[in-house]
Order: sequence, then C-alpha cells, then structure tokens
Amino acid sequence: MLKPYKKISKRELKQDKFVSYTLRAKEYAENNGRTLMWIGGFIVAVILILAYLAHSKSQANVKANELLARATFSYEQGNAQQGEELLKQLVDNYAGVIAAGQGCFYLAKIYWQQNDFANAKIYFKKYIDDYKDDILLTSAAYAGYGDCLLEEGNVKDAARNYEKAAQVDTESPQAPSFYYSAARAFLDAKDYQNARKVASIIVDNYDKSEYKTKAEILLNMIKLEV
Repeated sequence: MLKPYKKISKRELKQDKFVSYTLRAKEYAENNGRTLMWIGGFIVAVILILAYLAHSKSQANVKANELLARATFSYEQGNAQQGEELLKQLVDNYAGVIAAGQGCFYLAKIYWQQNDFANAKIYFKKYIDDYKDDILLTSAAYAGYGDCLLEEGNVKDAARNYEKAAQVDTESPQAPSFYYSAARAFLDAKDYQNARKVASIIVDNYDKSEYKTKAEILLNMIKLEV
C-alpha cells in the first residue's frame, strides 16, 4: 500500500541543499587539491607583497623627510654645498615620494637663484613631469621653467609655460603676473594672436590687479605692431 504524500518543508529543503552543496564542495576539493593549494598560496603571497610594499613606502617617506629636513637645516646654517648634495640624494634615491618632489623643486629654485639655468631647467622639468602634487609648487615650476627657456632664447615655449603657470590656479594672486609674462613673451615672439588673447584674460578677469593696466598698455602695443 502506498504511503501518503508528505510535503517537504522549506527547512528540510534548505538542509538538503546544504548537504548537497557540501558534498559537491568536498568532491571538488578532493579532485582539485593542487589547484586550490596553488590559489591559496598565491593569495597569501599577494598579501605579503602588499604588506611589504606598504611598509617600504612608509620607511621611504620617513627617510625622505629626514633628508629634506637635513638639507633645509644645512642651507639655514650657510652650508649650501652640503644642502645641495643632500637634495640630490633625496631626488635620486626616493623618486615618487612627496618629500623628493619638494626637494626637486627646491633644487631647481637654488640653481635658478644662482643663474644656473641649465640645471634649474632640468629640475623644474622633472618636478613638472614626475610630481605636480602641490598647486603652488607646480605653478612656480612652470614659471621657473619658462624663465629657463627665455634665457635660452626659446621665447614662444617660455610664453606657453608662463601661461600654464597661470592656468594651474587661476584664483592665485600670482596668476595675473604669470599671464602678463606670457603675453609679453608672445609679443616678443611676434605671436600677436596669443599675446592679445592672454592680455585680454587679464583685462577681463583681474579687474583689481595691478597687471590690468599693464595688459591694457600691451594690447595697445599690439595694435601698433599689427
């Protein structure tokens, strides 16, 4: 005689699914033991590598900041040669670290102040290419690089870099000055279109700046040239 039909409860159904899943997982583990061990080992290796890199980065930051502090102290004590050597060590050995970027800019500025525009150009460009994590330093680096190009007689490229210096932070008090340097350089390069464009930016956007009057004079000069 047939037994009456018994409805399976949701709880029993879940238990059956769990048992079935457990058995399949056990079977997969038995058949793919080596693969699972390799995956597990790989994950552990990745975790260890990431932990090592994080520790190394932390150590690099500490050492880089120490070098920057030592270099700054050397300059304050009047030992410029030692300060320069420490900054070079910082830039060469701790590339990518924030303190190395600051050291790179300071080294460029030191050469610029010494009228060593060839070396100043190298480090200004390096800061622009590799760092740019500080708005003020980035803007100043573009302007410094422009000065170096101007000394080489590369007037038009100098103008472009002065313009970039202003564009990094158009709200900066230095922005009108950088724009004016760009306009002057474009005018000297006889690029009247860009000279007019940049001078007009000053007139239209920096009404309270002392460079507005200078830009207006420059626009009148362009009219006489064209």
